[in-house]
Amino acid sequence: MTIVLLVLSLGIHLFTFFILILFYQQIQKVKEERSELYGMREDMEELLSRYTDEMKRENKELKQYVDKGNFQLERRQSEPVSPHKNGSPESFTPYANETKQTTPETKEEGGQTDYIPPLSGDNDKVESSDQAKVLSLSSQGYARDDIAKELNIGKGEVDLFLKFYQ
Repeated sequence: MTIVLLVLSLGIHLFTFFILILFYQQIQKVKEERSELYGMREDMEELLSRYTDEMKRENKELKQYVDKGNFQLERRQSEPVSPHKNGSPESFTPYANETKQTTPETKEEGGQTDYIPPLSGDNDKVESSDQAKVLSLSSQGYARDDIAKELNIGKGEVDLFLKFYQ
């Protein structure tokens, strides 16, 4: 009887050591992955800091350029400008006839004209997408087969649109 208990105890000990070795290996894998992720995190932080520094530098350059452009614009506005070099209005803009016919203009004191954009009429056509139509019909309680027949699209497309919405 003692031999059976001894063999059983030895088997349990071996099984326990095997389990401990497996746990140790898993812990080592987790440590390696954590160190890799930490290294990747540092690389990403460095990359993002470089990118933000570059963006800051580009923004400063753009701001300086815009400031110089505004200074030149102010200087141009203070100088008198002749809109027509040889006296004919057609030589100033290639589409002078079209703009005169379609755009309302107001004369200022200096002879310059201000552009007033045409009023937007009801000429704009708004067409909803298939996805919007599918979602609308679905919210109204239509089944996917009915929606597919109504819009002349496949059932798979309807399912796809509905899955994206969810």
